[in-house]
Amino acid sequence: MKRAAAALLALLLAVAVPAAQRDLGPAEWIADGVLLYRIDDQSLLDPAGPIAVQALRVDPLKNTIEVALAQDTSPARETVPAIAARRNAIAAVNGGFFALANGAPSAILKSGGRLIGGTKRARGAVGITRRAGKTLMLFDRVIVEKARPSAYATRLGSKPQDWLGATDIVSGAGLLMVDGREMDEWADEQISAAFDTTRHPRTLIGVDGDNHVWLVTVDGRQPPLSLGMNFAELKRLARRLGLKSALNLDGGGSTTMVLKDGWVVNHPSDPTGPRAVSDAIVVRSAPVRRP
Repeated sequence: MKRAAAALLALLLAVAVPAAQRDLGPAEWIADGVLLYRIDDQSLLDPAGPIAVQALRVDPLKNTIEVALAQDTSPARETVPAIAARRNAIAAVNGGFFALANGAPSAILKSGGRLIGGTKRARGAVGITRRAGKTLMLFDRVIVEKARPSAYATRLGSKPQDWLGATDIVSGAGLLMVDGREMDEWADEQISAAFDTTRHPRTLIGVDGDNHVWLVTVDGRQPPLSLGMNFAELKRLARRLGLKSALNLDGGGSTTMVLKDGWVVNHPSDPTGPRAVSDAIVVRSAPVRRP
């Protein structure tokens, strides 16, 4: 009986998961609408080498996705596990870049409808907006100055008004894919030399063809466990996950993924463990919608 039930579950998962994602290996159930995949395929790197990837697939119909501030304020710093515990999160990853001295955001940051940080140069960003009970994710290169919080400008075709209406926004460094189009230059974002070609620990957010949201951490700087990824390798990973849009978030020692009960599922590269950061992207169970 148990074998028959297991076989039926495997069949249902095979039908539900897009073909591009069926070579990810088995998924670990974390919560309703939240699955964890662990990927160690060395062919994702060129040249090949040890790699450890943790990839969460989140159903936005069953969960909410938000940007949470360290200590619920800014500027401030706090570890991702501490932020997740206070927000009663199912899962969380680190978010945007920040000043190590005090946690002030380095570019665009919006949480709970409040614009906290802005930028005068275009930065890859992801925006979270909710319409008719649905969570929608926006990806573009965006400019908005904190002194002019209603004056959004975009580079790749999304509507500035949609960004104005987003409840949460976090910026990264390296917009990798937008609506199926892969990026191969980042002059607008003025990324520092060799940042895209050097392997680092990475944190990634993306959306696949079924509108599932993916939160991904890539361990690095820890041979023989994991070497990290450059942008070309991150895009290869994004294709493996079936993503149509993807953004590289803060990485390095900041890269952290935590699941419920404080379980840090990746291997942060700082010897002291998870780094105190300015903000995190948190996943929480959506309230039950009644007819």
